[in-house]
Amino acid sequence: MSDASVNDKIFSLHDQTISTLRSLGLPPLPNHYKTHFDKLLNQQAPELLLAVKSDYDISLTSDEDLTRYLDIAHRSIESFVEAHADISHVAGLQENYISKASKEGVDRCVQFVDGLSELGHNMSLELKKAQSKIDELSSELESTITQLTIDPLTKVTNRKGLIEDLNGAIQAGSGKTLPMVLLMIDADNFKMINDEHGHVAGDKVLYFFAQSIKSVIRSGDKVYRYGGEEFSVLLNRCDKEQAFAVADKIRSKIEKSHLIYAGKTMKMTVSVGATMHREGDTYDDFVARADEALYRAKNEGKNRTILVD
Repeated sequence: MSDASVNDKIFSLHDQTISTLRSLGLPPLPNHYKTHFDKLLNQQAPELLLAVKSDYDISLTSDEDLTRYLDIAHRSIESFVEAHADISHVAGLQENYISKASKEGVDRCVQFVDGLSELGHNMSLELKKAQSKIDELSSELESTITQLTIDPLTKVTNRKGLIEDLNGAIQAGSGKTLPMVLLMIDADNFKMINDEHGHVAGDKVLYFFAQSIKSVIRSGDKVYRYGGEEFSVLLNRCDKEQAFAVADKIRSKIEKSHLIYAGKTMKMTVSVGATMHREGDTYDDFVARADEALYRAKNEGKNRTILVD
C-alpha cells in the first residue's frame, strides 16, 4: 500500500472520528480521540495498524506513561514523608522539584530526575544519621533491659530473669520432657550472720554465694538470685545423676569455704533442692517441686542436697 493511499485512509478516519465526537458532544481531547479513532481503525482498516502504530501510538503513550510515572513518584514521596516524619522536611523540599517543574513532559521529567538524584543523596545522609540514632537508642534499650534483670547486689540474674527464661524454655519445649533441672539453694542460718556480723557482712556473703555457684556450673547454665538469701540455678542438657552431682558440688564448695570479714571467719552452709523437668510442667509446677525438695533438705538437718524427680 502506497504512502498516499495510507494517508487518504487516515484522513478519512480522522474526519469520521471528529464527526463521531461532535455527534456525541465530546471534545476532541486525546483520550476521546484515541478511543474512537482506534475503534474505526479496527473496524474499517485493520491492515493499517502496523503502518500507523509508530507514528500514532508512541507519542501519546509516552505522555501518558510519563504522567503515570510522575503520579507514582508523587505518591511514593508522600508515603515516604508520612512514614519518616523525622526526615520529611528533606523529602518535602525535593517535592518542589516536581510541583514547580515545567508542564512540558521532557523538561518536567529531566527536572524531576535531577531532583530525585539530589533527594537520594540527601536521604542517604539523613538515613545514616537516623541509623546512628537507632543504634544509640538500641544500645540504651539493651542496657536498660539488662539492668531490669540483673540483681545489683550479687551481679547475677534476678527473679524476673528466671521467670522469663524458664517460661521461654517451657513454651519452646511444649509437649515433651526437657533435659533441664532446677536447683533451689538457700543459705542456712543466714539471720545469724546478719545478727552477729551486720548487714554489710550479710551482703558480702550473698555476693560470695553467687560467685561460688557461678564457679561450679557450666557456661550454658545460669544462676539467679530468687530473693533474699535464696538462689536458683537452671541446668541445661542434664540428667538426674549429673544434676545431683552439680547440686552437691555447690553445697560442698560453700561448706568448705571460709569468708573472713573484719578479722573474723564466717562459716557458712547451704541447703539445695533439685528437680527434673516433667512433660506438661508449668513454671509454677517446676518451681513448686524444687521448693519441695529444698524444704525437705532444710527439714532433714540442712547442709544437704535433696533431688525430687
